[in-house]
Amino acid sequence: MKAAVLVLCLLAGAASLVAQAGATDPLEFYKGYLAVLAKAKTLDELVPFYVKELGDGLKKMPKDMQGNYLKMNARSLSDVKVVKQTVTATKAEYQLTAKTASGAVTTGGATLVKEGGAWKVEDEAWASPVP
Repeated sequence: MKAAVLVLCLLAGAASLVAQAGATDPLEFYKGYLAVLAKAKTLDELVPFYVKELGDGLKKMPKDMQGNYLKMNARSLSDVKVVKQTVTATKAEYQLTAKTASGAVTTGGATLVKEGGAWKVEDEAWASPVP
């Protein structure tokens, strides 16, 4: 019984990741990425969200550096709001605000591009440090 529940949970998580990775709205895709980033334990969870070049480069890093990457980039953001946006069929650039886990407002930006027909994170930056 426990194994069946575990399998169902894993399938639900995989379906959620696939749905987020296949989102047609770039902002919804990015919010899905932020949700995964907040809980990610390995880079394998994030690589599907990144452009191929970035994902491939991250996978080549030694495991300890991958862990440091996760620690440095882990953030729990809510109430993400667009301040300014430029969206075309193949590229989306956002200036954003969001609330941190402590409730403080932070600012950031993200650039998403279409790669292989799906939105991918090309670049992002948030005010540092995000508490």
